[in-house]
Formats: sequence, C-alpha cells, structure tokens
Amino acid sequence: MDKVYRRTRILDLLRAESISTQSELCQKLARQGLHVTQATVSRDIVDLGVIKTREGYRVPDASEPASLLQPPLAVVLKEFLRDARQASNLVILKTHPGNAHSVAVALDAEKWPEVVGTVAGDDTIFVATPKAREATKVLKKIRALLAA
Repeated sequence: MDKVYRRTRILDLLRAESISTQSELCQKLARQGLHVTQATVSRDIVDLGVIKTREGYRVPDASEPASLLQPPLAVVLKEFLRDARQASNLVILKTHPGNAHSVAVALDAEKWPEVVGTVAGDDTIFVATPKAREATKVLKKIRALLAA
C-alpha cells in the first residue's frame, strides 16, 4: 500500500466525520481495505499535523493561528491525564488510551527548563529531567495546573 494513498484516506476520513481514537481510525481504514497498525496511524497523524481535540482528531485549517491549534496544557491535562508519579529523575504520566501523544505535545510546547524531553506511547509518557529535584518541580507544576 502506498503511504501517500493511506494518508490521503486518513485526511478524507477526518474531514468527513468525527473520529475519537486511533483504534477507531484503524477500523475505518480497514473497512476501506487498508489494514494498518495503530503505530502506523500514530506516525501518520504526527506527520500530517493532525491534532487531537475534545471532539476527536481533526485536520487544522492552514489559516488558524498556531495558538488555536494547541489547547493550553492545563486543559489537556484535565481532559486526558489519569495519574502522575515520579520515578527518580522521570515523571511518569498515565493517560486514557490513545491520548499520550496529545499530552506530550502540549507539555513540549511549554518548553519548561526542567524538562529534557518526553517519550509518549499509547497511554504513558516518560518526562525526562536532569535530576530528581527537577522531576519533583515538574510534578508540582503538573499538579498545580490540575488544581487550578
């Protein structure tokens, strides 16, 4: 299967209907004869610049200002975060399935000096910091945003 064709079908589906999860998108593609893994769909979503909102995935309008494309971190955390814990110099964030990427993108956009980088899976994000002290600061910031 051609990557360009698959990505075109993804964009067509997202423009035509509301799709809430990557699994749902995989199922809709399968109905069209395109059998792909969630990992492939995840990479396609990132490469296409598709964003996750409360209503589901959508293709951003090129005329939208960048600030409208990404909701504030506090909103994303309140919507998707289930748990936050510290493990030495890491902060481990648990989300609902399919939402880790959205939280990681919002966190990366904050450019917190304590954060070295993030790694997002399907429902887990590892937030790396230089030392445990910085991880404690990040965890406190996240909890403060959740409490606000």
